[in-house]
Formats: sequence, structure tokens, C-alpha cells
Amino acid sequence: MKGFFATLLVVCGLLAAAWFAYDPYLRPLVERFTGGTPMTDDDRVITGKGEPSKPAAAVPAPPSGTASQARPQPAPAPATATGTPAAPAPAKPLSELEAALELKYPMPEILPLLTIVDQWRNVPSNAYPPEVTAAETIPFQLVVNGQAIGSSNVAPGTPLKPVRLAGDILTVASLANPAMNTEIPVAKTDFKQRIEARYNQFVEMKRKEVEAKRERARQIVAADPSKLAALTGKGAPPAPAGDTGDPRFAPVKASLTAGEAASVTLEEAESFTWNGSEKVGGEYAGTYDTVTVHFRVSTIFGRFPVEYKALLRGGKVHAWIDPVTEERP
Repeated sequence: MKGFFATLLVVCGLLAAAWFAYDPYLRPLVERFTGGTPMTDDDRVITGKGEPSKPAAAVPAPPSGTASQARPQPAPAPATATGTPAAPAPAKPLSELEAALELKYPMPEILPLLTIVDQWRNVPSNAYPPEVTAAETIPFQLVVNGQAIGSSNVAPGTPLKPVRLAGDILTVASLANPAMNTEIPVAKTDFKQRIEARYNQFVEMKRKEVEAKRERARQIVAADPSKLAALTGKGAPPAPAGDTGDPRFAPVKASLTAGEAASVTLEEAESFTWNGSEKVGGEYAGTYDTVTVHFRVSTIFGRFPVEYKALLRGGKVHAWIDPVTEERP
């Protein structure tokens, strides 16, 4: 027994001596044979929770001879012989005819619908549809001198007359008896949808109208190239700025006041140009003194330039025509 304890004491003494001698003497020998310093807790990365994070797994390199997975890159622009990216092809310039057509018959700059109706806060009265329908039964009361003397219900889908829009409430009246009216949420009617449909129809109509005039002018110039001068304005006298008070324009103004020119008024006339004696063809073929009038027509959808020519004979306007197509406007 005494031998066992003696042996144990010797072993413990040797272990203690090895422990104290490790760092200054044995550790360099271990690192020499192992090739590195073992990681200690001080070398670990601390995570947000204050705990040592696990060492990151090594990412295997792609096998040699194979392409690595990469995000597709956009194709480079075509390069010139010098290696620089090629510039985009310039737009093809318009011919003299097409440039003149765009100037003479411009596409109208129509205001956005929400601008016209002020985000539905102020719908112009002339934009109201002639009638609307409701999605539910509408009760009406007939009021005379502040007293209700009768009532009736109008079935869904029955035409009603829009009277006034205030906020989200639309006042509608019975078409059969306009004295009977009531207020309903505008969302329960097709009031806005009808205005939107009318607006879209107007925009398409104006586009087709301009395209039709341009195409007609192309046909006229193709048949008679001399008409190109009338389209481009070459050789025409310069247009005066506004109304100069020339007495020769008096018959033209009288005709406009009488409403003889389609869809334009004297107030919308911006300038008058005396052309002198001209020979025109078409429906009003003959020789006339002519005056070209430039208008800017106002509508709820915006203002649009329009140009008409007045044909004068005997001191009166005989007809109004388009200056290029020589057709009635």
C-alpha cells in the first residue's frame, strides 16, 4: 500500500512539472511537429448573442476545367472596328412633305382627363353625360313648396339625368319628371365611366381626324406636286399678328359671327391672311379672293389649332374650305 501511494505521488509530481513546463519549454516543440498554433477561445469570432460562432465551412473550389456558376451578364453593345460601342442609328429625317403635314395638321395636345375634371373635384358642366344609370333602386320624392306630395322608385338601369356632383354625392333627376330629384353616391352610378368613355372616344376621334387630313393631303400632293407649296407655305404672304383691322376681312368676320364656318367662332380666330385672287378646285371650283384664318379652338379637352380658308365673291363669303384639301371642313 505504501508503495502505491509513493508511485501516485511521483506520477502527480511529474504531471505537475509537465504542466508548468509546457508553455515555456514543451509548447515550441509541439508546434514544430504539428505545424501551427492551436485555436484558443480568444481566437474565436463572437456572435451577436455573445457566444462563439462555429468555424465557417470551407467552400469547395469548382473542378478544374469547368465553368463556375456566375450570374448572367447582359450582352455588350456591338463594337466598332476600334473596339468602342457602336452609337445607335440616327432617326431617319422626315421628308419635306411629312414635316409639312405634321406642322399643318398637328396631333392635338389633349389634357389628361383627371386634369380636366380636377381629380373629380370640379367636373365642368359641359362634360356631364346626358344621362346616367344607377346600380340599385333609387327612391324619388316629388317636393312642391317644400312639401313632399308624392314618391316613386326607379328600378336599377333606368336612365337618370345628372344634375350636380358635390364630392362623392351625385344629384340625379328623373327624366320623366325633372322636378323629382335625389342624391346618391356617385360610385353607385356610371357617371365617371360615361365621362371616361366620352373622353377616350374624343381622343380617338381627333387622332383619326388628323390622320385622315394628312392622308388626303398626301393624295393631293401626289396628284399635283405644285400643291406642296400651299402645304409648306412657300410663296404665301406672311400672316399678320392677330387682327390688323383690314376692311377686306369684314365679310369674313361677318360670316364667322353668323356661324357659317363649321365648329369655329370669331372669338377663336387668331390671325387673318389676305391671299388675293386664287383658283381652287374641288366642290367649289372657281376663282375667288381668299382669306386664310388661323383659329385656336377651345374645348373641354384642351385648345387645338385649326386653319380654314374663306372664299369671297361679290364681297361675301361663298364657302369655307380646308386650305390644302380644298374640301369643306
